[in-house]
Amino acid sequence: MPVYRDWQSASLLCRALDKECAQLADIAVQALLVEDGSPDGTTGWQPFPPQHLHALEVLHLRRNLGHQRAIAVGLCHVQEHVPCDAVLIMDSDGEDRAEDAVPLIRQALAGSPRILFAERRKRLEGQVFQAGYGLYRFLHKVLTGIPVRVGNFSVVPASALRRLTCMPELWNHYTGAVFKSRLAFDTVPIDRGQRYAGHSHMNLVALVNHGLAGIASFHDAVATRILLVNVAGVVLLAGGLIAVGFTRLFTTVAIPQWATYGAGLLLILLVQLVGLSFSLVFTLITNRLNIQFLPARDYRFFVDRVESLTD
Repeated sequence: MPVYRDWQSASLLCRALDKECAQLADIAVQALLVEDGSPDGTTGWQPFPPQHLHALEVLHLRRNLGHQRAIAVGLCHVQEHVPCDAVLIMDSDGEDRAEDAVPLIRQALAGSPRILFAERRKRLEGQVFQAGYGLYRFLHKVLTGIPVRVGNFSVVPASALRRLTCMPELWNHYTGAVFKSRLAFDTVPIDRGQRYAGHSHMNLVALVNHGLAGIASFHDAVATRILLVNVAGVVLLAGGLIAVGFTRLFTTVAIPQWATYGAGLLLILLVQLVGLSFSLVFTLITNRLNIQFLPARDYRFFVDRVESLTD
């Protein structure tokens, strides 16, 4: 669970999760909270003696990385230091409900080794947020060809975790990295809950950045789609220029000065599209040549220490 200045909600969620884990007597569950560089540390945490959680720890980061990168660091830490069969990823504010975690774990461990996502069946946000989210889903589908149906709430088997932590895309967007990795996954319809306390720190700018990070996971596909649209535009504009020249030179329907203005406008648009197309091509080539951030290798730079909350 990534946590940023929301430790009251995190403590309430861990209490609820500890209670729900009574149903998992045959499974040892450990909770790892990723402290995402909160300026006041773990202030707000309400200590309690866990009865069914086998361990309760905090992974302190050296600086604030943001929600998605905190998840990436947490997954890499688990992959290297916490032997396990699977990892449950959930938000720490209560919107991912503790009572939904146990059946999600049960279903994930009982089936084939596939990632299991909670697919949102009901959302509680306002109309403005839902309208923006709908626009994001539309743009994501158009630009990447992949529909957005899930969030972070999911169970990742250990076999998939090994591949996922080697995906550079994980550093920017967890679900985007899963889709890009082509790992097999299933979904389970689950309603979204309400946060336990406080208010969300996700403002409009952060939401837009989160959406862009998801789309950026498929930058090759997005750039290629835009390039194809640009090529089609170049062909249409070139055809328009030919049509204007033919009409001006070989017909008598021309209006004074229309050919000059029309050809000039088409030529300006053509030059801009050609320039944008070359820029996209060079961007694609450069991205393939650059050495990318590898979470499994580079996450250690951001880890400060691990602290037990049960000592």
